[in-house]
Amino acid sequence: MTRRVTLILSAAVLCTLARTAGAQGASLAVGAATPVGDIANSAGTGFDIQLQVRTGPMVGLLPLRLDIGYDWLAGKGTSRTTTISAQSVSLMGDIGTMFYWVAGPGFYQSSTTLNIAGHSAAGQQDYLGAQAALGMNIPVFRWQGFLEVAGVRLFSPHPTPMYVPLRFGIRL
Repeated sequence: MTRRVTLILSAAVLCTLARTAGAQGASLAVGAATPVGDIANSAGTGFDIQLQVRTGPMVGLLPLRLDIGYDWLAGKGTSRTTTISAQSVSLMGDIGTMFYWVAGPGFYQSSTTLNIAGHSAAGQQDYLGAQAALGMNIPVFRWQGFLEVAGVRLFSPHPTPMYVPLRFGIRL
């Protein structure tokens, strides 16, 4: 319940900040997410959805991108599912006219549902993390679309959770 409230509040704050920060546009992206590293032992491929808001140039010539995302990863073994809600602030830059990069820190909340001896148990963990992404702008009919691959690393003293989302989105 608290994760949903946090996600809804984050979306409301993102929309409010976007207006005051002079947002240049918003995007909605969906795609697949694949766990890598240690998290791949307990989670399988799932889906990713993300709301993005871009500002005008704020750090030199670089705009900021504010992201709110949700990832659902299928379970393996005793793990049923892993979900990750994400809020991040990143710098963006262009590589020519067709490609771009995104990099920045974020706050991530991970929740795993386990099945132990026929009983369900849930574990929740909060992480600071970082994302780095490369994207390509593509025209989609009369809209501007994009294809983006990202790497997300959650900082933890234990085995480090990482996943790779591949997103397709439309700029609204």
